[in-house]
Amino acid sequence: MLGAGAGMYFSIGIVLIYGFSVFIVPITEDTGWDRTVVAAVVAPIAVVNGLMSPVVGALTDRFGPRRVLAVSSMSMAIGLIGVGIASQNLTTFIVAVAVASLMGAAQTGVPYTYVVVGWFSARRGLALGVMLSFVGLGIATLPPFFALLISEWGWRFAFMAAGLISMAVTLPVALFAIRDPPVLQRPDRTGGEGHTVRRAVETASFWLMLGAFFLNYFAAAAGSISLPVVLADRGADPAMAALVMSLVGLSFIVMRLGFGALLDRFPPVPLTSLAFLSPVVGHFILLNSEGLIPVYVSAVFFGLATGAEGDAIGYLLSKRFGMRSFGKLFGINYMALTMGAGLGPASLHIMAAEGTRYVEAFSIFAGIAVIAPILLMLDRRTRALTR
Repeated sequence: MLGAGAGMYFSIGIVLIYGFSVFIVPITEDTGWDRTVVAAVVAPIAVVNGLMSPVVGALTDRFGPRRVLAVSSMSMAIGLIGVGIASQNLTTFIVAVAVASLMGAAQTGVPYTYVVVGWFSARRGLALGVMLSFVGLGIATLPPFFALLISEWGWRFAFMAAGLISMAVTLPVALFAIRDPPVLQRPDRTGGEGHTVRRAVETASFWLMLGAFFLNYFAAAAGSISLPVVLADRGADPAMAALVMSLVGLSFIVMRLGFGALLDRFPPVPLTSLAFLSPVVGHFILLNSEGLIPVYVSAVFFGLATGAEGDAIGYLLSKRFGMRSFGKLFGINYMALTMGAGLGPASLHIMAAEGTRYVEAFSIFAGIAVIAPILLMLDRRTRALTR
C-alpha cells in the first residue's frame, strides 16, 4: 500500500498535469509563446493518457501491475527528459509533451489501484484512501518544488530533473515494493460474481458513473490547475501563486484519508454525491471575488472534490462490478477522469480569454459541476449501493 502510494506521488498526472500549472507563466515569459496555447497543452496530455488508460488496464489484467509499472517508470523518465531537450519551438514542445504523456501513460492510478483493491477487502476504502493520499502530497509539494527549479535553472532543466527524480522513486517501488495480487477470477468476496466488460457497459450504472466521474474532475481540475494563473492575474508573485497548489494538495490528503474511511461505514453513493458538490462551491467563490484570499479558500474545495473522486472511483467500481475485469473497467473510467483533468483547465483558459472573461468561465463551470452528483443519484442500480 505504501509502495503504491510512493508511486502515485510521482504519477504522470501529478508531474505533467498538476505540476504543469507552474510552468505556464515561466514558459510564456521565456519564449513569448501564446499563453492560451501553452495552457491548452494540458489537453493533449489528458487525451493521450485517457485513451491509453483502457489499454493500461488490459495490460495490467494480463501481465500484472508490477511488470507494467517497471517498464513505464523508465519510459516516463525518458519522455520528460525529452521535453526539456527537444522543446526548441512551440510545435516541438507540444509534440514532446504528448510523447512524454504517452510514455508515462501507465504511471497512473490504474495499476496502483489494482494492487490495493486486489489485496484489500474489509478495509478497502481506507486502504485506497491511504494510498491515494500520496497524490495530495504530490500536489502539495511537487509544484512548489518545480517552481523553485524553474526560478534557479529554467523550465527545461525542471522537466529533465522531474524525469530523473521520478524514475529514482518509481522504479525501485515497482521492482521491490509492489506485489501482484491474487488473480480473482472466482466470485468476488465483496459482493457477487464479477462482470465482464461487455456486461458492465450494458448497465446504466456504468455510464452514469462514467459521466459523473468525468464532469466532477472536469470542473474540479479546471479550478485547481488554473489557480496559479488566476493568482498571477490578480497580482500575486510566482512563489505565492505556486503555493496555492500546496493548499489543494493538503485538502486533497485530508479528503482522501477521511473519505476512504467513511466509504467503509456510510452509504457510498450519497456520500460521494455530497463531495461532488465541492467544485460548485469553489467556482462560486472565484466568481464572486476579486482578491487573493478567496482563491486560496476555493483551493480547499477543489482539493476536496478531487480527493473524494480518487477513492470513490475504485471503491464503487469494485463494489458494483467485482474484480473479474477490474483493470479494464477502471481503465475506462480513469480515461474519463484523466480527460476531465486535461480538458477542463484547457477549456477554462480558453473561455477566460487570458483573464478578461473569468466571470463567464467560472459561471459555466459551476453549472457543469452541478451535473455530476445528479448523475450519481439517478440510476436505481447504483443507488442500491446505499442499502
